[in-house]
Amino acid sequence: MTNINKYLYIAIACFFSLSMSSCLDDLNSSPIDDNIKTEFDAQSVYTKIYASLALGGNEQADGSGDLDGIDGGASGFLRLLWNLNELPGDDVICAWSGDKPIFELNYQLFTSQNDFVRSFYYRLYFQLAMCNHYLSKTEGNDALTASRAEIRFMRALSYYYIVDLYGGGPFVDENSGIGSYHPPYINRVDLYNYVEAELLACLPDLKDARTNEYGKADKAAAWMLLSRLYLNAQVYTGKENYAEAAKYAKQVIDAGYSLEPEYKHLFYADNNTSNEFIFTINFDGVRSKTYGGTTFLLNSCMRGDMQTLQLFGTLGAWGGNRARKALVTKFDDDASDKRAMFVIQPAEPDSKPRTLEIDEVSDFTQGYSIAKFSNLRKDGQPANDPAQQFADTDFPLFRLAEALLTYAEATVKSGGNVAGAVSAINQLRTRAQARQISASELLNPDLFFSIERSKELYLEGQRRTDLIRFGLFDEGVWDWKGGVKEGVKTPSYRKLYPIPASDITSNPNLIDKQNPGY
Repeated sequence: MTNINKYLYIAIACFFSLSMSSCLDDLNSSPIDDNIKTEFDAQSVYTKIYASLALGGNEQADGSGDLDGIDGGASGFLRLLWNLNELPGDDVICAWSGDKPIFELNYQLFTSQNDFVRSFYYRLYFQLAMCNHYLSKTEGNDALTASRAEIRFMRALSYYYIVDLYGGGPFVDENSGIGSYHPPYINRVDLYNYVEAELLACLPDLKDARTNEYGKADKAAAWMLLSRLYLNAQVYTGKENYAEAAKYAKQVIDAGYSLEPEYKHLFYADNNTSNEFIFTINFDGVRSKTYGGTTFLLNSCMRGDMQTLQLFGTLGAWGGNRARKALVTKFDDDASDKRAMFVIQPAEPDSKPRTLEIDEVSDFTQGYSIAKFSNLRKDGQPANDPAQQFADTDFPLFRLAEALLTYAEATVKSGGNVAGAVSAINQLRTRAQARQISASELLNPDLFFSIERSKELYLEGQRRTDLIRFGLFDEGVWDWKGGVKEGVKTPSYRKLYPIPASDITSNPNLIDKQNPGY
């Protein structure tokens, strides 16, 4: 990290502190400080693009943050994505009552001023700025063909999240203007089409599945993103494309990946050995310390009465996220399902038992604690950080289980081979030691998969997207939705986050482009 082009950071930080409308020409201007390095370093920028998925800044523990106006530890890609895609859903809820933006997400009562809504938007455009800079500076360099394909994938990934979370937004690529340039707005359908075209175009130059360095994009990562894009095509464009979702998911399934034998080991500190992972965000508790990432996912689910060091390999106990009743009761039909990783009675003597019901959202002991992520290795030994504060556990942005679920859902919805869909689901259930299903249980696919995907993928940053596809994000009712204990339906406009008010103010091309309802 210390060799990253420092002036690139300054330029991009300026770019975002003044919104999208200025500072672009700084990438090509002379530095004020003669000691600042200005020549383009392709490897450093390439490394920074991947590192920015894990870290919130340019120094250890998120120091020298990438984004203005928010703590570096809270501004990392994964932590922001997780908050926006998990907290408004039916799986988890956060106890941090002093954090107004968090409670707005808990209840689906967010506004265009919400810090996390705003920060993830700028985090995505920060990524896009770096990707565009890399692609502009390496154009025509045949020696970097594979690396350029990876960065095109990374750019498509950021734009995918714009499509999913915000609908549309400013469009910038390596050919965009510089100086006082106001990027044009691109709508959701056109941006969907752009993401699809970019992924298909970069595919031939990506390394074959399972041949690239761990944590780097390959063909399978692009297939996974295409399958996710097509699975949600009805939401994004108004036209379903389940056949293509099943096609690309099947390509992943046939690419040589295998399920991790034990579900819990997917989320241990040495999970980098898993053959289930397709594309990961990598963490190291010594070399890449962050208060975001899996450190956040682990510590925010812990409390001091849970013997966190002995049982989970961490001294962190932040007392934040735990299960909503709606998540726990999904497992009521099968007590043998090993994916139900809840703590009801903590290990510490005289600890307070957890309750299923949540009467006071700010009380962490109300709601079952979740023990999904760990900073212990499979052999029970602690991870790298001698202070036992920062996690080594990698985060699977894509894994084989998702491909199996996508294949099953898309196959059923496109009128394909139901027996193949049943087989895919039962592979996951066999691992979980859960009962096997039959074809008759897929007659209502939205109902079945809304539950099954939650059981397999809770806490993995996908729940909001799934609920929208199943028609439940607004129409469904669960505990504390809308700020009411029993839950209420919410307006349909909540299915999209607002474009930050600060960007609309800065860019005249966005004046009339705010998402409805905000």
